[in-house]
Amino acid sequence: MSNRIRPLQATVMSSLLLLASMLMIYLGVAANAYFISGALLLLEAALLWKGSGFRIFKYLLLANQITAILLLIFLFTDLAGLLHLPKLDITGGLMVINVFIGGPLLGILSIPLLASMHFSRVLPDWFQSAQA
Repeated sequence: MSNRIRPLQATVMSSLLLLASMLMIYLGVAANAYFISGALLLLEAALLWKGSGFRIFKYLLLANQITAILLLIFLFTDLAGLLHLPKLDITGGLMVINVFIGGPLLGILSIPLLASMHFSRVLPDWFQSAQA
């Protein structure tokens, strides 16, 4: 069995995801839904640390970003009014989905992670080396 050398990006970002997970679990004491966000952040940190599950890792980041962007669009525009839809129901649903997919901290951390996966080959190669 060969030892793989973990890249610095994977170490730093998985540490930040772990720290965000601990913060969300701490916030879960006040609002129980954040326990789910904390567990998902912990899952993301473990996937990045091990370098496995690239598709799950990437799609959770993308789903979190999409729900956050849609939430902001519906909050700050009158798109719901133009579509004759209830604004509070849509934004509430998007907020619940976003919290279940990692919450706001994953949304913040997913920006550099997705940019790093798009502009650099370090993280995709790290995930590929686990499959080899």
